[in-house]
Amino acid sequence: MSSSTSSSRTSTWVGIAVGVVLLALVGLFAIGLPKVAKADASEEVELVLPDTLPGGYAAADDPDSFADGELAAQAEAIATQQAASTEYGNTVLPKVLGTPAVTRSYVVDGTQAVFVQVFRSAGGAFAPGVLTDPTTTNGAGGTTMEKVGDGACILTYGQSADGSAAEPSDSQCQVTSGDLTVQIQSSGVPAKDLVTVADGILADLSPDAS
Repeated sequence: MSSSTSSSRTSTWVGIAVGVVLLALVGLFAIGLPKVAKADASEEVELVLPDTLPGGYAAADDPDSFADGELAAQAEAIATQQAASTEYGNTVLPKVLGTPAVTRSYVVDGTQAVFVQVFRSAGGAFAPGVLTDPTTTNGAGGTTMEKVGDGACILTYGQSADGSAAEPSDSQCQVTSGDLTVQIQSSGVPAKDLVTVADGILADLSPDAS
């Protein structure tokens, strides 16, 4: 692995750590949720995101999640920043939305960042500010939406040297079961895998999940 690649991944994590609040409070809120669904408190399942998720996803606020990978040297710093962002998000989200909501960041394969938010809401209103067909931009990229499994996903394509749409550079998906909604985003994990993770989270949290 070249030093430039390692440096790029480190910079990505540092940038993500600094910008995660903006991602959580601006990016996701901008596409938003349609309305809050307030269930009876006696029927609510506490929203808690675990330290690990099936598929090798480990909480980024735990330095051990980076211990054996390329970012081991930055493990403590990344984990500290992510823990602070998670704590902040878990305070702000329910306060602003008026409904239970939690957030947490994860890492898979040692370097790939994945961001998860769970809301007690029916979901549904989920779209980017601008939709551009990436197949018509001669490789300049664009943002579109697709149905992926149980999820609705926003797919962002970067520039391509050969003029094709290639693969999405960023995927963000929303999956709902009953009155619970998961929103999950990553620049390195495919949308179908993100939806699988979201399905697993809902299965753990919602008795209505299929």
